[in-house]
Amino acid sequence: MANSIFTAKAPMTTPEEQNDTPPIFKTWNQMYAFVLILHAIIITLFYIFTKTYS
Repeated sequence: MANSIFTAKAPMTTPEEQNDTPPIFKTWNQMYAFVLILHAIIITLFYIFTKTYS
C-alpha cells in the first residue's frame, strides 16, 4: 500500500494524441527549422539596425 504512493502511472493517450502534428507544418522538424531560421533572421536584423543607427 505504501509503495503505491510513490509509483507514477503513464497517462492514457489515444492514437489521435500520439500522432500529434504541428498546426502549420507537416512535421515537427519543419517547425523547429522555421523557428531557428526566423530566430537567425531577427538577430541579423537587430545587428544591422544597431550598426546602422549607432
